[in-house]
Amino acid sequence: TVMNIVEKIYNLFNNFQDEGCRAFNGYDPELCSSWNDYVEGELDLIRKHSPIQLPEDYCDIFRAFCGGAIEDERDDYIIPTMTFWTWEDINEFIESEAEDFFEECPNALPFGDDEGDMFYFFMRRRGRVGIYIAEKGDYSDPESRHKIANSLTEVFTNSKIQRKFRNFYEYGDE
Repeated sequence: TVMNIVEKIYNLFNNFQDEGCRAFNGYDPELCSSWNDYVEGELDLIRKHSPIQLPEDYCDIFRAFCGGAIEDERDDYIIPTMTFWTWEDINEFIESEAEDFFEECPNALPFGDDEGDMFYFFMRRRGRVGIYIAEKGDYSDPESRHKIANSLTEVFTNSKIQRKFRNFYEYGDE
């Protein structure tokens, strides 16, 4: 059987057994009986407001990590921390840090961050959607938007992309 992207993520991180590596979702105990409905509702809100069609691999990953993150703080880490924002998180980012995001990037959707100064977004350029990274205060300059992969599947399955992502994250564009 073919592994889905979430299974590949767990496989890549050895089921998050190492204490320097963890994954979690934004699970809210008050929503325990309707958590899956909440996640689907958030995904529907993001779909409704997104200026681009959401990639299927993102939808699968969002269902697993809605409002949570994948963190890898081991010495030989695979990728930088990556959060997966709910619609409320996206709105909070727009309102507090990127008021003009949709004007500056009309074919893009922010979807998470590194729990620091960098954020991740999908952007359609030349008819194709890719994954980009930028500093939260510097996204409006097209030169500051850096493509890291064609898809989340690439981020989690391609070691060359992981190395490129990690190196860019650590050392910038140099």
